[in-house]
Amino acid sequence: MKDIKFKAIEENTLNDKLVNLYGAKIPGLYSAIKPLFENPEAIKPALPLLIELNGDESYENADLRVMIFGRETNNWNDPKDFRKDFPYGTYNLDLHTSEDVVAEIMGRHVEGEDDYYGIGDLYHGYFFEKDENGNRLNTTPFTRRADQLIDILRTKMPNINIEYLWNNVSKIGCGGTDFGKSCRKPTAEIREIERQYFNVVADEVKILNPDIIIFLTGFNADSEIKDKFALADDAFHPVKNGVFLDRIEIPGVKYAARTIHPSRQSNENLKQHYDALVDDIISVLR
Repeated sequence: MKDIKFKAIEENTLNDKLVNLYGAKIPGLYSAIKPLFENPEAIKPALPLLIELNGDESYENADLRVMIFGRETNNWNDPKDFRKDFPYGTYNLDLHTSEDVVAEIMGRHVEGEDDYYGIGDLYHGYFFEKDENGNRLNTTPFTRRADQLIDILRTKMPNINIEYLWNNVSKIGCGGTDFGKSCRKPTAEIREIERQYFNVVADEVKILNPDIIIFLTGFNADSEIKDKFALADDAFHPVKNGVFLDRIEIPGVKYAARTIHPSRQSNENLKQHYDALVDDIISVLR
């Protein structure tokens, strides 16, 4: 599989650029993770988190583009059994051509592949699909809290068109025999495979060009943030006494900060941190 020569597709959209970023990495990544699926004792990796933008270009046309990071995605596999033929509903380890790689990423968006759900389709279904009332069909406490933050930002900046994307600092979480054990870092083995074969976060940011990056990660992902963006130890700068909020210097980004992870936070504590964060964003952008 690692010998697949990926042929880049024509880049007409940001999604095309993401496909080429991921496609160049997937043959090596899949070859590296295959032994974990062959080892019955190994913790299996979840699918890599591949971003797929909405087809309406709402993010591309926004006045203010925001990327919100969580820590890691555990148990990120096929939630509806569309990929049930693959190990634990995750990786298709039977890729042979560049076209196979593109289909693995784009799935239903590849001509003739209506019944094949790619990894980007899973992101799209999780993050963008909504019911007739505009509510997400698939939601978690994290996305609800992230939506809450964006709602505050939109309320305080009413004349600005704001759109956001979800991402994770660790692109590959734990899955397989680790199902049900969430809220933990990927194993050292999975992290090292990602570091060597799927180190894409900084490139995603270059492609998607967010104006604002917010890490809702607590302090547990600080070392990974520094590693992914090649930041110095002094790149974090506290904003306000009594609030866990640091600005981060990331080249090419207007504003970046790290604050609390929203899970298991009281509404009062979350509001205190979100208000401080939004006020700091506004103070920098004005």
